[in-house]
Amino acid sequence: MSATRKMLLFLSVCIAFLYLPFLGNAFVSDDIGGIVTQVSYWVLPNALGWPDYIHLNVLFHYGIYHVFGLVPWAFRLLNILFHVGSAMLVFAIGKKLANQRIGAIAALCFAIHPLATESVVWIAGGVYAQHTFFLLSSLWLYMTKTTKAYWWSVCVFILCLLTDEKTIPFALFFLSYEWFVEKKKISWKKLIPFFVVSSGLILFYGSKIGIRTAQLTASSYQEVSGLMNPLIQIPVALSSYFQLFVVPIGLTLYHSELSFSWWEFAVRSIIVFVFLGIGVFALVKRKPWGQWIWWFVIGLLATLTPLKVGWIVAERYVYLSLVGLSMLVGIGFDMVLSRKKMFVPGLCVGFFVFVALCTLTVYRNTQWRTEDTLWMATAVTSPSHPPTWNNMGDVYVRQGNLEKATEMFTRAIHLNPMYADAYHNLGHTYVLMGRLGEAKEALLKAIDINPLLWQSYRDMAVILYEEGDREAAKTYLLKAIQIAPNDPTLGKLQELIL
Repeated sequence: MSATRKMLLFLSVCIAFLYLPFLGNAFVSDDIGGIVTQVSYWVLPNALGWPDYIHLNVLFHYGIYHVFGLVPWAFRLLNILFHVGSAMLVFAIGKKLANQRIGAIAALCFAIHPLATESVVWIAGGVYAQHTFFLLSSLWLYMTKTTKAYWWSVCVFILCLLTDEKTIPFALFFLSYEWFVEKKKISWKKLIPFFVVSSGLILFYGSKIGIRTAQLTASSYQEVSGLMNPLIQIPVALSSYFQLFVVPIGLTLYHSELSFSWWEFAVRSIIVFVFLGIGVFALVKRKPWGQWIWWFVIGLLATLTPLKVGWIVAERYVYLSLVGLSMLVGIGFDMVLSRKKMFVPGLCVGFFVFVALCTLTVYRNTQWRTEDTLWMATAVTSPSHPPTWNNMGDVYVRQGNLEKATEMFTRAIHLNPMYADAYHNLGHTYVLMGRLGEAKEALLKAIDINPLLWQSYRDMAVILYEEGDREAAKTYLLKAIQIAPNDPTLGKLQELIL
């Protein structure tokens, strides 16, 4: 067996060891709203959701559901396979552009790093694993330099664009390759199709920004209009990713704890300024390693816009950029191992880092096992985010500790007084406790904030029916049915009340 095949096999074994034991993790967080409650209603040709968005992963999930059913392992296996493919491509690209050792180190770092877990073990995060695989595949075909491979590269790049709106800047990866690798032989004409199709995506999603902002406002119950200050946003975001890459501790779904003292912000800004300064130097001098500095930046460009259409920091955002950081690690580690006196100490350090990263990845994957384990871990790392405590309330409801659940929902409301979901959950918990007066107060508040919260209408119908006010119960139930006509729980209530 050749050294290349041995490395590819080793990468596959490492990823299998880290992720296959967690294949049966439950549906969690957005998996439930985006898959469990939706997939049975998907009917082609509208499975892609056109014309509101273009997400290829929805089509993948549609196929998985109709082949395997609603089982989480099948959806999660897709993510793992994409991760394996991406790691192999990182090795192949690193080997071609540098040498086999750099490619192997970079691919291994990418394969086992805990920062990748959110895009692999979380089903809803798999879109990032998908577009990374397609982008790397497209770049590999582009590097092959044959006419047939080139047009296949364009086709695969289109698949990449169809996975997610955050792929809009990805044509810059090909420009970066031409600039740093081809240098004087830049094929400007070859870049045209990549920028043309990307421009089409910019026009499409540009028209949807208002819709996206409205969706975020409705889901978070906070005003998200206006612009973020990039002089604050970019240093905070990039320095946070550096920190999580070097010390991947405190990983969380909600990176809400982003308040820093002036001197902490100053240090972070200096680190980012130096990093980007080195990138500019490499850009001007066309240093080959500069490609990976700008790879890191380009991969995050769509999330660094001042438009409030996403999180400032999210681990899934950095999945593709992790390739750039891993390549830089590979280049640095290769320089160390090239010195005879440093070879053995370098291997010892490398082995320690390998074990540490694998351990942290396994630990993080255990936190994704169920809704309860995920939210209990998130409560430790994200105490200032209202949904953290709303989710913890759900945890205590499932455990039967209703008094503790009301405390959690109340805490969420304290952090965000306009949090309709928390009011609903508080009211629903009061129903379970038999405290119907308090339940009605909370549910009516939820409806007042969010008139489309059909669950609150449903619970109000139940309360009013129990109190003997059948006509009022019918009114609320009909409103719930109007908003969510396909929900099975409403069908059962319809038989009882109507």
